[in-house]
Amino acid sequence: MEAIRLHGAEGYPHEICGIMVGPPGNRTVTEVKRARNIIVERARDRYEIDPRDQIRIQREADAAGLDIIGYYHSHPDHPAQASRFDTERAWAGYVYVIVAVHDGKPVDANAFVAEKDGGPFKPEPLEVS
Repeated sequence: MEAIRLHGAEGYPHEICGIMVGPPGNRTVTEVKRARNIIVERARDRYEIDPRDQIRIQREADAAGLDIIGYYHSHPDHPAQASRFDTERAWAGYVYVIVAVHDGKPVDANAFVAEKDGGPFKPEPLEVS
């Protein structure tokens, strides 16, 4: 979780994003991979992972025998709660971590799982090793 918080602080005041990977069959995150946010014009309140990063990280995970567990992003100067935009773009079964960053400091984080594509989200405990 510390890597996600650090990434959020470094990217402030813009939303940062990345991908969490881990062993197949559970939701234990063993690696956090940074990705580029390709929504430049609204980077303070939107994110979209660069598809090239998505493909590269998926290939790296496959080669290591790992799965994509979920995705993370920051909310600069907003709570660590999913926005409508976040919920509508969510894929079922993946963990979504949101870290709140206020004045450049990470202050809170929450994890969610979408019950179906497009939500709704339910809170999810997250184990990071």
